[in-house]
This record gives sequence, structure tokens and C-alpha cells, in this order.
Amino acid sequence: MQDELSQSTITPETPGFGGRLLGMFNIFIDPFSAAKFVAMEWSWVAPLVLNGLIIGITGWLNVPLVLRAMLRNPPRGMAAEQLEKALPTIALTQKIAAVASPIIVIAVLALFAGLMAAACVVLDVRAKYRDHFALLSNASLIGALQQVAGFVVVRLRSGEVQSLKELRPGFGLDLLLSGEANKLLSAILGYFSIFTVWYIVMLGLTFACLHGVSKGKAFGITAPVWVAGMVFAVIGSLAAG
Repeated sequence: MQDELSQSTITPETPGFGGRLLGMFNIFIDPFSAAKFVAMEWSWVAPLVLNGLIIGITGWLNVPLVLRAMLRNPPRGMAAEQLEKALPTIALTQKIAAVASPIIVIAVLALFAGLMAAACVVLDVRAKYRDHFALLSNASLIGALQQVAGFVVVRLRSGEVQSLKELRPGFGLDLLLSGEANKLLSAILGYFSIFTVWYIVMLGLTFACLHGVSKGKAFGITAPVWVAGMVFAVIGSLAAG
């Protein structure tokens, strides 16, 4: 007998306001209920707004810590006087990035939805681009939770922050490595935090429920999303030194 994750595709429902508000949180624990929510019209709006607000607000509130860290540990090749003059511009850039974060989130999710659409073509799965985008919008709440966790950690030890790297607290497997480990290996393992693994699992299982495909095929279709995320994260980590 096929399990629940491989049954027929989900039929959309129309819940009330409360159901729509709470339904997006199914992505954390219940792939079947999450798939039912994703199939509804406009199911991508609430998680996208919440995710954008979390990233924007935490980014804005961290601007003073970014400036303080740069003063304590100036970027390579920048003298103290140059940094002092550049601080207003840096602060403005950071704030603009925080305000623009919802747009950046939408652009990234749109790109990742395109990767899933391409994978569906390769693996012969019929699915709508809209469903990919809605699923990714809901799954992004797991990343938003990691953003909140990192923000809390940084604020708790804000007085100890000495560099920009310390403003990105790690939850990844790189914590198991020694301080002299290979930088590329450290960057790759650093991507795989408990939140990332959680995201990968829920993304795959929810896709399987949503489209009535096997879990193996679902994880194959969603794999390009987290692989692309890993590539971006590794490049950013190596660039930051």
C-alpha cells in the first residue's frame, strides 16, 4: 500500500482568516497539512510577508553592531581614517539592504522555483510554477526561524562581537571541525545547520504530498534548491574570509 506521502495530489481548500494565518506554520512539522495549505490560492503571501519582515527588521537592528565590528576589526586594506569617513555610507547601505530584503527574498525564491520547474521537466513531473513558488515561500519560514535564532545569539553577546564574522553565528556541522580545518570543507559543513536539514526534509516531503509523487522523486526535484543555496553560502563564506 502506498503511504500517505505518495497519494493523489492535494485538493485546495478555502479556510478562514485564522486558518490562513496559522496554516503557514504547518511547514514546520506536518508536510501533508502544509501541502494542503500550499495548494490554496495566495498561500505564498503570508509567509513571504513574515519572512521579509523578519529579515528586514533583524538586519536593520543589527546595523549598529555591524559598524562597531568594522571599527574594531577594519576590512583589509582600509585605514582607520578611511573607515571613519565611510561609516555613514556603510550605515546607509546596510539600512537600504534591510529595507530591500523582501524584494531580494522574492527574487531568490523566484529563481529557486525556476530550478524546481526545470527539475520537474527532467524527472517528468507535471507541476505548476505557482506551486513551486508557494511551497518555497512557506519553507522559507524555517530559514526565517534560523535568522531569529542567530539574531538572539548576536544580541546576547553583542558586547563581545569583534568582527563581522561573529555577526553570523554558526549552527552548522563546521562546529565539529578544528580551527585549522580546510576553509572550503568548513564552509560546506557550515551550511548544513539543523535548520537547513529541517528545511531540506520538509521541502521534499511536502512536495511529495502536494503532487502525489514518491519521496525519492520529490527529493530529487527539490535538491537543486538547497544545492544552489549551498553554493551561494559557500561563496559568501569564502569571500568573507
